[in-house]
Amino acid sequence: MSLFKDRLEAFPRIEPYRMAKAEHLWPYYKVVESAATPKFTIEGREVTNFGSNNYLSLSYHPEVIAAAQAATAKYGTGVTGSRLLNGTLPLHRDLETELADFYGTQAALVFSTGYVANLCGVAGFLGRSDYAVVDKEAHNSLVTAIRLSGARLKRFRHNDADQVASILADLPEGAVKGVIVDGVYSMRGDTAPLTEIVEAVANTPNAFVFDDEAHGLGVLGEQGRGAGELFGLLDEIDITTITFSKALGSCGGAVLGSAEAIELLTITAEPFIFTASNVPASMAAALAALRILRAEPERPRRLRANVAHLIGALTERGIRTNPAESAIVTIPLKHHDDVSTVFTFRDLFELGVFCNPVIPPASHGSSGLLRLSLMADHDADLLDDAADIICKVLTDGDQLLDPEAP
Repeated sequence: MSLFKDRLEAFPRIEPYRMAKAEHLWPYYKVVESAATPKFTIEGREVTNFGSNNYLSLSYHPEVIAAAQAATAKYGTGVTGSRLLNGTLPLHRDLETELADFYGTQAALVFSTGYVANLCGVAGFLGRSDYAVVDKEAHNSLVTAIRLSGARLKRFRHNDADQVASILADLPEGAVKGVIVDGVYSMRGDTAPLTEIVEAVANTPNAFVFDDEAHGLGVLGEQGRGAGELFGLLDEIDITTITFSKALGSCGGAVLGSAEAIELLTITAEPFIFTASNVPASMAAALAALRILRAEPERPRRLRANVAHLIGALTERGIRTNPAESAIVTIPLKHHDDVSTVFTFRDLFELGVFCNPVIPPASHGSSGLLRLSLMADHDADLLDDAADIICKVLTDGDQLLDPEAP
């Protein structure tokens, strides 16, 4: 239809996008041809994998694969219905029970994706007469959820707990207020100031803390429960959301909280009620991965050791990184334009390093970033070789920032 063609032609960035695709410079939607292992194959090229969020290296773990295969053999490839009707399997119930036990909450509810868990978690708890106080760098799913809820949006400067307190103080005392953060922010990998935010909420009537731990699960805390555990605040956080597509190597998500909060979601969360349930294989894989995480707390420790090793290797080579507070390492680039960032990605890719190029507005600033996600199965030699390649590309491309610069 001409309607869609006209709308496409009017898209503000359509020409740069088309030029990048024509010159094979477009860094997104590349076809992956193997499992998300430390070295994997993309469009015929074997590269070191810093682009996946397979933090605990569980997506290809033999026990996780076997669990998915057994569930498919028993229950079929799909449940062909919603959780409300015929889409609840023992796997869903078992996973919800074990997640709640792992986090020390009364209940959990599983969703088809982490994105949908955030949509339902926010829109299920907030309505048009309520307020959503959200970090300016919060994940898209959280901002979209607020729009869906109809709640009045109040954004605060990134990680500015003082502004959170100020905003809360100005809101009507009787209104419900949800303070919404990412425990770990997905683009820069920094953590939320949960201690100060929890304190601000504790002093505010009718307020609750909503913490998205998509990038904290399996990474932070002694048991790998995320930033909430790292700061000793699991008992103070009202609602936690997680995804299975990162540390647990599957697909799906969950909301964790009090029994009343989870019961409320089962009757208010329309995307949950009216969408198909998770396929059996994804539930079995997530459950097997969770059990491995609980049995092997050394996996998050090994992951964090890999982060420290890579940071050390980059620093030795004069490469400046942003502070690394999770499994995400980001390198700010000297030249801020989109084209330079994409060229840097291409040069790294051609030399065997795959990472995520992050350009404004996703980089939340004027600077482009290289985003590297670490895995438990990365080893020292691979990390050192990657640091050599990164140093060469940034030096040759005049993208190396002065490590001593403010």
